[in-house]
Amino acid sequence: MDLRIQKTYMALTSTFYELLEEKRFEDITVNELCDRAMVRRATFYKHFGDKYEFFTFIIREIQGEFDKEITGSLDTDMPIDFYITIVHRVIIFLTERERLIQSVLKSECFPSLLRILSEQVEFDILQKLKENAEKGYRLIADPEVMAHFFTGAILETLQWWLTHKKSISLESVERQIVDMMKAVYLSANADI
Repeated sequence: MDLRIQKTYMALTSTFYELLEEKRFEDITVNELCDRAMVRRATFYKHFGDKYEFFTFIIREIQGEFDKEITGSLDTDMPIDFYITIVHRVIIFLTERERLIQSVLKSECFPSLLRILSEQVEFDILQKLKENAEKGYRLIADPEVMAHFFTGAILETLQWWLTHKKSISLESVERQIVDMMKAVYLSANADI
């Protein structure tokens, strides 16, 4: 990718994070984002149709970072370790960007933003489940059903934790999610 494009994306992304800490997603305009990032509107629209498409781009970038970290940190071929690492990385992301997450949760556009995030997470989980099945690991349901189920369960549980005044420690939530995922995995692959 061209260095100028990389710099443009970095400026827009960091400015977008700053703006989300100050205001709700729906109150951010493309003009404001571009002015503060010192990027021409024409340049923005050359790469993105609107701020929703830009948000999708950010989610994909975050997912790409997660994928690199997960791939680099695993020293095992066991699929369950991949999913445990994903849960752990999502929780680290939530704690590192708590103000940003709280801003998004308060947004009237939250359902749309959550749908964008869900679609990306579900796609990634589905690809991994299909890969696991091809390697001979047994799945307890169709990959599409499992991907949808796990995406919903993980994201809804974390959303619940964020919006209910954190009545349980994040470490406890992480441990419980991981324990449930292990139970599902082991129920189908006890002999592996």
